Amino acid sequence: MLPGSLRDIRIEPMGLGDLEEVLRLEREAFKSPWTRGMFLAELEAPEGRYLVARKEGELVGYGGIRVFLDEAHLMTLAVREETRRRGLGTLLLARLVREAARMGARFMTLEVRRSNLPAISLYRKFGFRVTGVRRGYYGDSGEDALVMEVEGIDEEGYVSMLERMERSRGKGC
Repeated sequence: MLPGSLRDIRIEPMGLGDLEEVLRLEREAFKSPWTRGMFLAELEAPEGRYLVARKEGELVGYGGIRVFLDEAHLMTLAVREETRRRGLGTLLLARLVREAARMGARFMTLEVRRSNLPAISLYRKFGFRVTGVRRGYYGDSGEDALVMEVEGIDEEGYVSMLERMERSRGKGC
């Protein structure tokens, strides 16, 4: 899967027809997976945007945001384990940030498990910085969440950086 290139990846809006595959990946990726009802509520929310990534028709990742006034919040981001560390998370996050800016957001926030070093590294690449800690945030383990934020996602320099990241990761998405 994903032999060295992301050229065959298609990123498109998540729809109801994607839910079975999304829920399967959700269970693989997270200790406390979202339910079907949670995804349905997110898909119905006018301030939400959810994307799926497919290779040869098969779901390989997804992500979603919510935008409130000038703030976007990364709700979820998941990539199949065998496709990680190949740039797909970068592509999905870049698309979500661009969509957030298009919807009027000037900054984006997220929570991430303190132990999720690969995700933290990805977010730092996008300019996110730790702005706080939510103690015991994850009910399954009591683990803390780092609160991260990046500002200026609507500014020309940031948008140019996103475009460079997307170009360097592959085309055709």
